[in-house]
Amino acid sequence: MEQIRDYNLEEFEKLTLSHFKNIYDLELLILKGHIITEFTINCYLENLSNNFEANFFKERYSHSLKIGMIEHFGKFGGKSLALVKSLKLLNKIRNGIAHTLKVNEQLIQEYINSVNQIAREGFINPEYELRLKFSMATGYICAEIFSEYYELRKEEKN
Repeated sequence: MEQIRDYNLEEFEKLTLSHFKNIYDLELLILKGHIITEFTINCYLENLSNNFEANFFKERYSHSLKIGMIEHFGKFGGKSLALVKSLKLLNKIRNGIAHTLKVNEQLIQEYINSVNQIAREGFINPEYELRLKFSMATGYICAEIFSEYYELRKEEKN
């Protein structure tokens, strides 16, 4: 999935939509959302790296460590703390499935609320089913990270 590095914003949007739109199983949605989020984080961290040949797709850094790197070095302005909080919650949700085979719906709602605080007012409709709210929240987080990556990438090329 390393080709994501070269995607423009429209291609990235198509990627996320294609992986989220027809999934009705919440566990699968969580796992795919976690993976796409990690791909996005990889691109962003590679762009921040001083190593011009950095490849976070092949490095063996844990997801938690990558979130820590974003916490310390990310450039998301006033959204940084809330973004990191949301990423940590998403990781905790995914770890719950991986280690206990259980979906913690209360934690998912906390994650959705966390993302909703970053997004514009009313971004996630409270009337939507949990699966759709989760998809919107995760898509939003990925878009925040990828758009910042995309802007930094454009600056470097100029």
